[in-house]
Amino acid sequence: MALCLSALTGCSLLEVKIDNQTTPLTQQELATRLLTREYALSFFSQVEQNADVLKEQYPADDRYHQSYVLLWKINAQEGMQRAVYQASPQAGLIDSWVFTKQMDDFFKTEQGQALFESQLAGQASSQLLAEIEKLASMLMSRSLFNSSKQFVEQFSQDNAFAEIRFIQTPAYRSWLEFNDLSTEEAVSSVGTMAEAMGDVSDRLSLVSQQTPKLIGWKAELVALNSDLTAEDVSSALDTLKTTSESFQDFVENNPDYMRNLAAYMAVELQPLVNDIDGKTTEQLGKLSQERQALELMVERERIELVAMVERERMAIADIVSEQRQMLTQELDQVSQDVLTLAMDKLIELIKSTIIYFILFILAIFFAPLGLGYMLGKRSAVKGVQS
Repeated sequence: MALCLSALTGCSLLEVKIDNQTTPLTQQELATRLLTREYALSFFSQVEQNADVLKEQYPADDRYHQSYVLLWKINAQEGMQRAVYQASPQAGLIDSWVFTKQMDDFFKTEQGQALFESQLAGQASSQLLAEIEKLASMLMSRSLFNSSKQFVEQFSQDNAFAEIRFIQTPAYRSWLEFNDLSTEEAVSSVGTMAEAMGDVSDRLSLVSQQTPKLIGWKAELVALNSDLTAEDVSSALDTLKTTSESFQDFVENNPDYMRNLAAYMAVELQPLVNDIDGKTTEQLGKLSQERQALELMVERERIELVAMVERERMAIADIVSEQRQMLTQELDQVSQDVLTLAMDKLIELIKSTIIYFILFILAIFFAPLGLGYMLGKRSAVKGVQS
């Protein structure tokens, strides 16, 4: 990543030509430039504030999440700077709209949502997208806004961010073709001398405000993923602060020498840029390796947990099956014992019933005969006696 030099070259400070461009910008172009850049300042502020809230949600030594918080702030702000500060006000609006939409889409993907436990980054991106769509509807006719919104959605889908580096694809020329506008619209006048100087002043003001923050965040990212001490980072930031204050004072009081100052700053900061870029690239590579190792470890633990649960389930199933067999055997034995006892009782009952039946038959049939026989014999005895 380029730091101050990239900001300067991204803003094309060394390529602004105002000697032969005297065509003033239209009121529509001036309004578009002004309101789009106001939106950019709001974008910077909201991203920084929400990122700071996310930062507080994780421990200071949580290298994984703290690194991604810093990467969101760095890449979002650098991307918006490249998008909004262009010579053509219309190009700045379209590219800013596309960039915000791509960032919002990224935080809705599974990969984007996995970066943070909170959904704060996605919510902030959706809010920023709503704001720039409202701004575009104010600056465009209804038909142009509807077609532009369709273009932004399709272009963002075709050129979606695959990672938090937010690698941009210029969208303005494609927007011209989509709306059947002449490609000559892509070449815009920088306006009158006063308008051009105002444009350069805006860009330098942005550089003086945002570049120290970006360098500080990148230094913090390097320190977080390296062995740099807090004193080293503090010393570098103090030096940067002094240089930035001198730079801002010079810009405000010596506008005639802005080009020389930009070239001087580019030369002076180049070693620091190269050093931090190299360390950042190296540490991000290590971070990526650590993340892959963490993912592999989590996957192994997940597989082992699933296997352990399966083994426990099978063991429980074996125990239940064994207990069920034992219970079945006991029920079989009990049922056999009950059946044997019932048969024994039934046989005894049948025997008792037969005996009682015989006694009943004897009482019915033979008792009257015996009684008659006895009565008759008694009567005979009495007759003989008489």
